Amino acid sequence: MSLTSLLMTPVPPHSFLVDSSRVAYAALARRRDALGRAEAVAIDSEWCRLGPVGLLQVERQLLAAALDALAARVGKLPSRASLVIPGDWVRALPVEAEGLPRNQAEAEDVVRWRLKKLLPCRPEEVRLDFARTADSGRVLVMLALDRPLTLIEDTFAEKGVSLGRIEPLALALGALVPPVDGLRMLVVLEEKGFGLVLADPVRTLMARFKPLAGGGAQASAFLMRELSRTLAYAKEHGDKQQGPVSVFVASEEGELLDSLLEWAAGAPDVKLVRLGLEGGPWTPTQGLSPLHLAALLATAARGEG
Repeated sequence: MSLTSLLMTPVPPHSFLVDSSRVAYAALARRRDALGRAEAVAIDSEWCRLGPVGLLQVERQLLAAALDALAARVGKLPSRASLVIPGDWVRALPVEAEGLPRNQAEAEDVVRWRLKKLLPCRPEEVRLDFARTADSGRVLVMLALDRPLTLIEDTFAEKGVSLGRIEPLALALGALVPPVDGLRMLVVLEEKGFGLVLADPVRTLMARFKPLAGGGAQASAFLMRELSRTLAYAKEHGDKQQGPVSVFVASEEGELLDSLLEWAAGAPDVKLVRLGLEGGPWTPTQGLSPLHLAALLATAARGEG
């Protein structure tokens, strides 16, 4: 490598990941096609708590201590980074879009007003984003309580890190799904929940982020019910002449994965593709599964948002 190219090579982007049991950090290698480094530190499981709108409460002191431990391992933390969060920290729901103003700020005010009857809290208390779906009469709204996310941002800021993009793990992994003709569904099985993201070549049509309170047969039945509902939505709103829905799966081995494979085998309108996460462009890291490492890579490669 020449000195000129070395000086012109941009600093590798950075990403963090948090969930109920860990905080992790990763940086891209200089060529930006792999993770140059990844580290994880355990957090006391009492540091965060879920509610009906996703993440409800966080203990900043526990997160701050984990970030200090992480900094002790990697040295100075980056000044800017993106953040991956669990899917069950957010909620996604369709909202009627008829009569939405063209101005984004005005449209957001209308969306918040229409959320009044759908949320167990005041619409002013949530942070949200929305996009039109294939059904022109609706928008897909993704939201989370603003207060706990702000506390997380403030805790990172106290350690010198400004967070840009904050996204659920399933949306982060969406960057790794190859383009296909027609509809595609990404299924991400996490430790305590799952994410389903349905999209066409242009836009996201539906998203579901669900916690799994139970286990065993109960969890498997719940997952298969949500998969079937999403597939039915795809058939209803997709091109009637299209082929099977391409279902991409990101998951570790386990009972839920077995249930998903069984469901796909009995669904003639599904073409199943497992995302190969094992042996990815990273060094195996204690405390992080290939699912976590892939999400850290994907969100870092997209930049800080």
